[in-house]
Amino acid sequence: MGKKDISLAEAESGVPAAIASRLRSLIARGSYSPGMRLGQTELAEQFSASRVPVREALKLLSSEGLVEHDPNRGFFVARLSRDEAEQLFAMRHLIEDELLKTLEWPDEAQLKDLERRAERMEKLLDAGDRTNWWTEHREFHTIIFNLSPKKIIVREAIRLWSLTDRFRALLPMPRRPSVERQVVNKHDLLQALRSRNRKALLSARRNRREGFEKLLLETLEARGL
Repeated sequence: MGKKDISLAEAESGVPAAIASRLRSLIARGSYSPGMRLGQTELAEQFSASRVPVREALKLLSSEGLVEHDPNRGFFVARLSRDEAEQLFAMRHLIEDELLKTLEWPDEAQLKDLERRAERMEKLLDAGDRTNWWTEHREFHTIIFNLSPKKIIVREAIRLWSLTDRFRALLPMPRRPSVERQVVNKHDLLQALRSRNRKALLSARRNRREGFEKLLLETLEARGL
């Protein structure tokens, strides 16, 4: 079998997977807050589906850790904790560094596409457009992940990204120059990719992960989580 890029919606198919993908996005963007009950009837109406695929979607998200299931009370958005965040970031460091060590360098067309996406993200930050920035941000890094032929590791990296991305809703949008804005700037990543400098690429990616982790853990501590 040939290589196949891993999409944001993942390789699952069918209505339950589509509903799970949509719920994943809503949870990550903070539309559904931690601890919120996810009623199957309400979700079925929202997604114009029956309760069966909704329940299957919730079971899938429960297996991923995004949703908690109480047999007597139903499904709830998983709560956030500092301990969980620290463990997830430790795993992301290992997995993503492995991907960057094995990725194949992008061609000129791929580099141009990434540069255009980076420019769009800067404009979305200036406008305070969290929803579209979040989508662009995930797609940007998924494109980079998919430069690696190690597709099992790519799938795991995207899974971990989904688990940590929901923490991002706790942080404000950095609309102006700041430490927070620098954390999400893509200039160093793009420069390392264009110059095919793997050491610089690993360093740039790690610095941004660690910067995001630091900001997040400080926020969790301030909230007593």
